[in-house]
Parts: sequence; structure tokens; C-alpha cells
Amino acid sequence: MEKCVAFSIDIQLFADPSKTEKATPRRRRKAREEGQTSYSRELTSASAFFGAILLMYFYAPTILKSVEDLIRYFVSVPLKDDLSQGTVVHYAQLATTYIFKVTFPLGLTIIGITVIVGLLQTRFLIAPRALRFDLNRINPIKGFQRLFSIRSIIELIKSLLKVTFVGFIAYTVMKSHIKEMISAMNMGLSAGLVSFAKILFEIGFKTGLAMLAIALFDYFYQHWEYERSIKMTKQEVKEEYKDIEGNPQIKSRQKEIMARIARQRMMQRVPEAEVVITNPLHIAVALGYKPEKMNAPIVFAKGAGELASRIKAIARKYDVPIVENKPLAHALYSAVEVGEEIPLEFYQAVAEVLAYVYTIDKSKRVPA
Repeated sequence: MEKCVAFSIDIQLFADPSKTEKATPRRRRKAREEGQTSYSRELTSASAFFGAILLMYFYAPTILKSVEDLIRYFVSVPLKDDLSQGTVVHYAQLATTYIFKVTFPLGLTIIGITVIVGLLQTRFLIAPRALRFDLNRINPIKGFQRLFSIRSIIELIKSLLKVTFVGFIAYTVMKSHIKEMISAMNMGLSAGLVSFAKILFEIGFKTGLAMLAIALFDYFYQHWEYERSIKMTKQEVKEEYKDIEGNPQIKSRQKEIMARIARQRMMQRVPEAEVVITNPLHIAVALGYKPEKMNAPIVFAKGAGELASRIKAIARKYDVPIVENKPLAHALYSAVEVGEEIPLEFYQAVAEVLAYVYTIDKSKRVPA
């Protein structure tokens, strides 16, 4: 009893197992700058081939007329045993002219479609970095690895599919038109060319459809392969985050420095305050008010705990009145940021405090 041995290829064996994270926008941008993008050569070539076949269909009368004229001319010219150099040059120029008339539109179409499809796939990517010299491209070890990569296996499968499809299509079409081909040999030149042209167009059209089907598969495969190739390790993602956002420890230190500078600036305004409102132990809010410059009193400084003690100490040093008002102190501390005007709902309470302060003679001020 024979045993059937089957094998399968795990494509994950070809991938870096540590690269599990999707590429970040920065990684994608860097890859694009280096010329890396999802691109299917099969889609480009299949589109160009199919476009050329369609052009030949609409351009067929002109092509057939040119071919017929060229054949008739050479058939009608009497053979000469002593062909001179000038005669050979004349025949070559004539043949070149006819060939150019036939191939130029096709060549232009192929080039145009190739460029357009290529640009659409790469989203108009032009990457000078991709043109720089890279030793990895000629590294024999890298080349050996690519030879046995999943990409090389896919390329082999595509090549086999194309050869199989083209051979099968050509065989089936010619087999179905074998009688017409035999009959065309006995027809006149024009009729024979038309008959053969129809058969060739059918082969080309069906081959083009098959190539487009393969190209569609290749397009999705190339996209998958590209996404896989730019994946990142968890460590790479962390390092990129550090580069963009900065080292967390450094950022924390920067925040501390900025907070210290802000506190220093805040403390510098305490001597300018009209009053410091306290609760009286844990909270202190310094208010400033210059009627000619301000629409409403502004919080010059505020703090809790040790910071509140420092505000009160500066107020005592510069003879700024300190008033105890627990509800108002808590409300201002919670609702108003440093540098902001007090909201409308605090106008009455603050006005009463300021009125009280303005009635006190500086020489009789008693710190709270």
C-alpha cells in the first residue's frame, strides 16, 4: 500500500517572529522615503499587455493594412541576384517605416499604461534614497536568503501559472479554430490576415484576462508582504515613542523645572497683590486689582500646604493684607487658575474683602 506524503510551507517561518506590531505612521513615512512601498509588477505588466491588446483591436484595420502593403510590396518586387547596397538600404528603410507605424502606437500605449499604473500603485512616489548604492543588494548571503524566501516561491508559482495559462489558452483557442486556420491558408491575403488576426486577438484577450487575474492575486500578496516587511518589534515601538515624545524621565524632569519656574513667577507677583485670602492654615490665594488696568480682580498666586505658607510669608514681608475667609479661599482656589480673572459669582464676596482692606490703615494691618 502506497503512502501519500504531503508537505506544507508555513509562511511564518520566513518572518521575523519578534516583529509583531503594526508599523507606525513614522515607520511608514521612513519606509516610503527609502523607496519601500507596496508594488505589483504583475499588475503593471498585465495592465500594459491588456491595454495593448485592446488598442490592437481598435487599431487592427490600420495594422493589417500596413502588414498587407508591406507583404504585397516585397512580393511584387522582382528578385535581383546582385542586390546593391543602396537597394538593401532602401528595403530596410521601407520595412522600418512600416514596422514603426505599427509598433509606435503600441509602444506608446504600453509605456503610458506602465507609468500611470506604477504611479497610482506607489501614490506618485519618487524616492532618491532608493537609488543610492547598497551593499546588501549584492551581498551573496542576502541573495541566497532571497533565493529561498517565500517571495521566491510565490514568484515561481506565478511564473508557472502564467506559462500554464498561456499554453492552455493558446491550445484551446487554436484547437477550436483549426478549421478556420486551414481555410485561411487558401484565402486571399487580406482575408487570410483578418482570419489569423481574429484568432490571435482571441488568444491575446483571454491571456490578458488570465494575467489580470494573476496580477490581482499578486497585488494583494504584495500589499500583505509589504505590511509584513515593515512590522516592528515592541522594543522598536517603545524606542520610537521615546524619540517622538521624549524620554519619560527627562520629560518628568522638564515638567518639574517648568513648574518651579511658574511658581517663582507666581511668587514674584505676591508683593503686588491687594490681599491674600486664607482658610487660614492650608490655603492661600493672592488677589490683585488695578481698576485702571483690569476688568476684575485677578488671581496673582495660589497654593496649598507649604506653598500657602510661603505666600503668606511673602505677604507679611511686603505688608500685603491677609484676610481669613474659609469659604471664599476654598472656592477661589478650586475655581480660578493663576492669571485668570475671578468669575462673576465671586464679585460680591471679593468686593466685600477689598472694601474691608481699603478701610484699614497700613500702619494698623494685622496679619492673619
